[in-house]
Amino acid sequence: MAALLGRTEVGVKEFGRTVTIPDDPKASLMYYLDCICVILDMSATANLTKLRNYKRYYMLTEAETDALVSLCFLLSPDELNGKVIIQDDAMCGDSYNAFFEISAVRHDLLVTNSILIGGQQRAVSKIMAYRHLWILNYWTTPMKAFAGRLARIAAGSAAPQQWPATTYNQPATGQQRSTDTGDDCCCTILKIGFIRA
Repeated sequence: MAALLGRTEVGVKEFGRTVTIPDDPKASLMYYLDCICVILDMSATANLTKLRNYKRYYMLTEAETDALVSLCFLLSPDELNGKVIIQDDAMCGDSYNAFFEISAVRHDLLVTNSILIGGQQRAVSKIMAYRHLWILNYWTTPMKAFAGRLARIAAGSAAPQQWPATTYNQPATGQQRSTDTGDDCCCTILKIGFIRA
């Protein structure tokens, strides 16, 4: 004779930290992507690391910015709402968003005539609750700022070529410049060019 007994325990635990996001549409989208990567457990995806580093938003190339905008479009709130993100002001407390880990533990017990076998199966999922203002600040408004870029991407046009900057530094004290302009600052000359498709 054998019998299988089982029960499932569900737990919910809030996690996360307070962060400061630079006031820039690119940084906002990078923060949005970072939050989505946390709940979809995409932390180990190496090629997303730079796109998620919102504190260094200014380091993205044109091609990386295109990738960011495209990815955020694909991972839109419309696609994720009700699945891994939910609008619930009460769950957010004093924040604009809050993360929760939902764990389910299934305990199985197999009883036979002579031995006892116990086991566990675990499943962990993460969700994010948000206020409407969070989506507005970190997805809707930045995506509107990149509407022209998104249209260019959808049309299949290439990103503008990014040229390296040539920088001329101010000479050290006591040195003379070959041409004296009366200016005591250094200058940066940017080479701007576009590739036509």
